[in-house]
Amino acid sequence: MALMDLISLGADKQAVVFDIGAAFTKIGFAGEFSPRHIIRSEIKTMIKGDLVTSKLFKDNNNIDCNELREFFHMIYFKYLLVNPKERRVVICDSILKSINVRNLIAQVLFKDFEIISLCFISSHLLAVFSLGLKTGLVIDCGYTETTVVPIFEELPILSAMEYINLAGKAVHQHINDQILKNGIVESNGTEKLANSVITSVDEVVLEDIKSQCCFVGRFSSNLIAVPVKYHINGGLVLNVSGKLRACSLDILFQGNDDDQSITTTILDSILKCPIDCRKLLAENIVVVGGTCMSTGFLPRLYSELNHLITTEPYKDKLFLKKFVFHKTAIPENCSVWLGGAMFSALELLAEQSISREAYQLNPKIPDWSSMLSVSKEDLSKSHSEKYKWEGFRKTLPLSNPKFLPVSYSSELIKKDFTLTNYLKTSEE
Repeated sequence: MALMDLISLGADKQAVVFDIGAAFTKIGFAGEFSPRHIIRSEIKTMIKGDLVTSKLFKDNNNIDCNELREFFHMIYFKYLLVNPKERRVVICDSILKSINVRNLIAQVLFKDFEIISLCFISSHLLAVFSLGLKTGLVIDCGYTETTVVPIFEELPILSAMEYINLAGKAVHQHINDQILKNGIVESNGTEKLANSVITSVDEVVLEDIKSQCCFVGRFSSNLIAVPVKYHINGGLVLNVSGKLRACSLDILFQGNDDDQSITTTILDSILKCPIDCRKLLAENIVVVGGTCMSTGFLPRLYSELNHLITTEPYKDKLFLKKFVFHKTAIPENCSVWLGGAMFSALELLAEQSISREAYQLNPKIPDWSSMLSVSKEDLSKSHSEKYKWEGFRKTLPLSNPKFLPVSYSSELIKKDFTLTNYLKTSEE
């Protein structure tokens, strides 16, 4: 009996849900409350006896086909232990992701793993879907970039979408530069300059320093934290200064060379929206992503927004009295995955997915922009027997308001919304 047949014995057939990020990938099954595993988006291979780590997403956001195949093989047969041939797949996908990457993912899953069906869903829509909202301003502060997508009455306003290359990667680079410039390390009881001992700090170490040692200071405060010692592999002890701990994440709010910051990006996005929906968006802010989990991030963001709204050029253009943040049901880095797991538990998943047979007829995934610009007339045609959009109609829930995830959820979600009640309703 084949390995995949053995793995599938006795297993249920929930869809597999992937949230593939630039730094981490969340994996699990439909209808569950949290991911089964959170792994790094990287591949480890042995080359001439040495273990070499390769990031899944390169600097140009491209993916190697062989590495992607190995990555999915590791997920299915090391972590999930399920037969990919018997599972539907749902991928929480960013609107900004390259269409080439999306097509490559579909190619590997359909041709190499022979999955039943595949569905790409906008990660920003899933963020509001997980909270039962119809309108919200989704701020995704991840690893490579921060994106702001307004969603009004269950539809994204693409013309008001903003993004900035300030996120976790920029914070890591800043910490690395400060350590090499001013850092002190201890080795065998002797203090030395960090740049005389190390040439660069490993990405995993930078991630750990950011999450374990650093925090976001209050707005316009001169807070200096207590220095701490961080042990690095090889017997070195790094002295993490109080200034580094308290100010490392300030780069997100101070801005880049163009005076753009996360807060200006948020207000610019609201400013591009129709005037009659700005107030509702400002009062329904949803923040997701791993970087926003840093201690003090949300209070600082709230203070920065309230200050910036009183300065030029926003005070004469945006007349907003308050900003309201929604608390996510689970940690912010997994809330998008949760939305995907909830949507995957609905019966409409099969209708909104690309089947294996349909992909063989037309092996291409439409771009988000073309899917979101479909007219109502075309939508009505897509359901008639005369017009059959083979590889188009059944691709994304965004292409059809009737099957839009958030629209569907609004019929199920009441004031006493809970995940348990929701899943019970969807099962019925």
